[in-house]
Amino acid sequence: MVKRTRILFTIPNFITAGSGREMFNIIEGLDKIFFDPIIAVQQAGGQLYDEIIAKGYTIVEHKFIEESQHGLANKLRAAGKNSQFFKQYNIDIWQSFHWSSDFTEALTALWCGAKYVYVKKNMNWNRKAWKVKSFLARAIIARNKTLVNGAFNNWLYKAKTHFITGAVDANRFQPGNSNFRNSLDIPAEIKIVLCVAQLIKIKDQLTLIKAIAKTENTYLVLVGAMRDEEYLQEVKDLVSKLKLEDRVQLHGYGNDTAHLVNGSDVFVLSTSKEGGHEEGCPVALLEAMACGGACIASNVAGSNDLIIDNKTGLLFEPGNDTQLAEQITRIISDKQLAQNLGTAARKKVLAEHTLPQELAAFTRVYKQLAGIA
Repeated sequence: MVKRTRILFTIPNFITAGSGREMFNIIEGLDKIFFDPIIAVQQAGGQLYDEIIAKGYTIVEHKFIEESQHGLANKLRAAGKNSQFFKQYNIDIWQSFHWSSDFTEALTALWCGAKYVYVKKNMNWNRKAWKVKSFLARAIIARNKTLVNGAFNNWLYKAKTHFITGAVDANRFQPGNSNFRNSLDIPAEIKIVLCVAQLIKIKDQLTLIKAIAKTENTYLVLVGAMRDEEYLQEVKDLVSKLKLEDRVQLHGYGNDTAHLVNGSDVFVLSTSKEGGHEEGCPVALLEAMACGGACIASNVAGSNDLIIDNKTGLLFEPGNDTQLAEQITRIISDKQLAQNLGTAARKKVLAEHTLPQELAAFTRVYKQLAGIA
């Protein structure tokens, strides 16, 4: 009988299910002859959490990141305590989908005898903690080419860095009919501009709102969790200042991107470069492309891996609302352009960003670490 390699997959929670859904797709697809996956979260709850439990997977609720601990001694002590807890699970590979730079998870993994792997999902590289975490890792999954050719392109990290781009379920996210427009009671001559992203500063919905003010016959729908009260107020104040109350809707959290994209005319992701964040591989943009949406994105890392300007979508310079307005106008005034961009976008997803492709890439990393031929 083949000894199965136990992989612990970690994520903060499944309450916001973007990365969680992606992680679970990998878990579901793993060959269970070779691999025995279990999951750890720091907070239980969420629809996806219940779905995973119902399918019989083990989910452990326990701390594995100690961001609240200050000082090296306290962090080391906390990591040691956590490692004692996780030793009982006999983990071979520790796969983290946590976004944090905190290195206590890597220490916890190492001290309980596991090989630590993490997914680098954003462009933040300023903190020393990222270097420590990357040094401790046995493998690093880089989500875009900018990371591969930049931060990880040196003797310390290059050999253990693997470029694995994001993926979506192309059967779930595909062109189709939607009653989204009817639900908003928007007439056909008004073009719906959609943005699916958390309402946080680095997603820069402010630039998008300014761009809408410079276009005609458009209606903007902002879909995304609203956890930053200060930024939310900035958004509302700008809408009021530009007198766009009847042209901008704050939709709140939404989990059916296909329904939203298929009922809209343009999809925009307006990420800023403020603080060096940019994008890893933006899932919402991938989903919109898979649906054949006419997409516009700011020219930042991650997004510009997906959007080939004038082929699979249109790019604009981050923060440039005038240029963004021009790109929106190009799409809404040229039906053939919109159709061509959407068709090419879906083709790119089918060629490079499907779940089987992503699963195969992760499996190669796990087999290499486990010594499976």
